[in-house]
Amino acid sequence: MPEAPRTRRPWTFVPGLYVLQGMPYFAVQAASNTFLAAMGAAPSVVGRWSSDLTLPWMLKPLWSPFVDLHGTKRRWLFASAAVVFLAFAALACAAPATRWLEWTLGACVALALASATYDVACDGYYMLALGKREQETYVGIRNACYRLGRILVAGGVVTLAGLLQGEPGSQLLARGLQRGPAWGVAFAAGAALYGAGVLVLWFLAPAPSADGPGRGAGGRAHVGEILRAYVARPRWAAILAFVLLYRFGESVLTPMLPPFLLGARAAGGLGLGEAQVGQIYGTAGVVALLSGGIAGGWLVARVGLWRCLWPMALAMNVPNLLYVWAAHARPGPLGAALVVGIEQLGYGFGFSAYMVYLLQLARGSRFATTHYAISTGLMGLSAWVAGRWSGVLVEWLGFADFFWLVCALGLPGLVVLAWLPRLEDAGEGPG
Repeated sequence: MPEAPRTRRPWTFVPGLYVLQGMPYFAVQAASNTFLAAMGAAPSVVGRWSSDLTLPWMLKPLWSPFVDLHGTKRRWLFASAAVVFLAFAALACAAPATRWLEWTLGACVALALASATYDVACDGYYMLALGKREQETYVGIRNACYRLGRILVAGGVVTLAGLLQGEPGSQLLARGLQRGPAWGVAFAAGAALYGAGVLVLWFLAPAPSADGPGRGAGGRAHVGEILRAYVARPRWAAILAFVLLYRFGESVLTPMLPPFLLGARAAGGLGLGEAQVGQIYGTAGVVALLSGGIAGGWLVARVGLWRCLWPMALAMNVPNLLYVWAAHARPGPLGAALVVGIEQLGYGFGFSAYMVYLLQLARGSRFATTHYAISTGLMGLSAWVAGRWSGVLVEWLGFADFFWLVCALGLPGLVVLAWLPRLEDAGEGPG
């Protein structure tokens, strides 16, 4: 195929980049928590697998130097996207299989590895294709489009799986399918949509003139040089604590939301159906998340990161108290939608600040792709540690006390802000 034109306006390709980045991540998440919970897996099983399957995103710094030092980011982008499509299709075949658990987890591993490689190439490509001010201006858009990938999967795929089940004629799309085959059809629809998106992006994504292998001061760089450049920063301990702790409470919470929404009321859950969860958590919640992300990106570009960091951090953590109320009040679908919507709005708003800081941390480096991958890999490490034991904590504490613990675990991320160094960046400030 011919290369894409070299100059394009960011809005023509940035949304597609990050929708395609989000879809496979949320496909793995939907398969490992919503699908497993629907099939009757215990919360501890859901929590363990939904966390362990994020390991490729955590470990991507191990192969990010190879992506940085060989070939162009655009080629890596589309090669990894092709593998994502094949793994997505394999997931569709795994769901209705007799050994559905083993095959689903195997497909998720392949999907996660390919998606993590796409992430490395995509974020590096973003920093090459956009200028500094454009990067901050579009951070809310890219985060919103990443979450749009969640609407398409956690909303569209999960809802479709629920609507395809049941007796024919009992609901609009009901075909009387068993749960496994219904999920297989839904995942197949997601894979087809992803493949169509890759084809469209091929013609829209430009080929930046600076796109090529990373180089050090004396020619081609070595991995040791890349790592030394990453840690050679003032107040490195505070930066590391921020990367690990800023969204720790949210990372404990996220894997247990589908089990809470789907769980029987006698067991402390809200007793909702899969279609309702797809509409509430996968659609309405993501619309709120998109709105918060766009508002956060706009605010940072307008007034600068440092002026709004504390309010944005509070917005991400305080709404988690609503889940404590929900665990006691056991609201119906409307109440659950309000709780999820408010919490996701605050999360999207606060997460924008986090992503802008990580961009500033990487920007200006000769190895921006790898440095950004290291930061997001550390973010993944935090999420893995937080989520892996979340199901065990629910079984031990119950949902009500678990949500109190989530609120408490958000406090260290707020405390570390007092020591976080301000990054001097020409791109920050009113604009």
